[in-house]
Amino acid sequence: MVTEVPDIGRAVLQRAQSLSPRMRQIRRSLHQAPELSEHEFATTAYLADRIAELNLTPQYAGGRRGVWADIDGGAPLPGRRVAMRGDIDALPLQTQLEACYASQTAGVMHACGHDAHATMVWGATAILKQMRDAGELPTTFASRSIFQPAEETSTGGIHMIDAGALQEVHCAIALHVDPSRNVGTFGFRDLAFTAGCDVFEMELTGKAGHGARPHLTGDTVGAAAAWIHEVYSRLPRSYDARDPIVVNVGQIQAGAAANIVPAKVSLGGTVRTLSIAAAEHAKDQIDRISQSLQLRYPVEAKVTYSRHTPPVINDPLINAAFRIAAGRIVGEENVHQIDQPSMGAEDFAFFGSKVPAAMMRIGVAGIEIGQQPLHTPTFDIDEAALPYGAAALALAAIDLR
Repeated sequence: MVTEVPDIGRAVLQRAQSLSPRMRQIRRSLHQAPELSEHEFATTAYLADRIAELNLTPQYAGGRRGVWADIDGGAPLPGRRVAMRGDIDALPLQTQLEACYASQTAGVMHACGHDAHATMVWGATAILKQMRDAGELPTTFASRSIFQPAEETSTGGIHMIDAGALQEVHCAIALHVDPSRNVGTFGFRDLAFTAGCDVFEMELTGKAGHGARPHLTGDTVGAAAAWIHEVYSRLPRSYDARDPIVVNVGQIQAGAAANIVPAKVSLGGTVRTLSIAAAEHAKDQIDRISQSLQLRYPVEAKVTYSRHTPPVINDPLINAAFRIAAGRIVGEENVHQIDQPSMGAEDFAFFGSKVPAAMMRIGVAGIEIGQQPLHTPTFDIDEAALPYGAAALALAAIDLR
């Protein structure tokens, strides 16, 4: 008599589906009590309790912001641990959801799906713990579930790395919700996945004066306008268009009265690129433009960079294993190639700078939820996506051991 060998993908999905009610509860609890970047103390404590619920030991990062947990098959190999990462911080937005699980914190909501990311990592952890207890994992298996703070400020990845979250880890995987894709689908892309981002501040100072006599002033606002125009027009045309540079000025602060030329104008913005070479070129061009501005206007121009996030570069081998695992969960026909990288930034890139890593997108648009754009007050997900994400993470962790 031949004993049928169960397909592990089907078995993992079945476990994920049985955990679906609990994942919905966890995601809704997180959604109702969001915390901003750098302040995720209660969120960390809540997730630590959910880890303990699985009879696993939570390990806190510094300041008890961020937590992780390990699962071993019994005889793990040194330096061979797969990390699954979910971020946990929220955004400074006032929710417009009317759902029973809408944010209860004024001016703060999970508008980027981090509550779902953390929940799917928890779900994958629960699946793997059940499989370990049932003796269904290889003895050499080793995973780490990382719940990371401060993704939105690009400080959380470094915070977790400094705390030791990648020690003994040989690769890392992560999911990001995608409201443009339907539930039951995934998106993948090798190499450049998201852009790197440099946040800059520009300060122009010069002599203040009356608006009737700008020739006697530093004309700081005029200089700022000229600087923005030149940066916008020069940067994209000074570099290979196949390696894009996207610059945006999102903040301008100047003056207190309509009839005064102010002594100072402050600008804030971002430069996004898909390569380090393009980022360095952009910085060099901004410096050149700022220096030349001082020759044309009686002002002093100073540019500083306050934050840097490298691009997410998906490792082809890790990405292939992740893609195949997702295909075994939802069917290969539902795992789609992403043609172009996103120019948004994602601080999972810091993990990828330390170990081979890959991120995929998971569809969260459903019949009732529809396509709700990220970072908007009406953002929501179809929670039917949660077991698919948890199962894909768990199966990929097994395959990548």
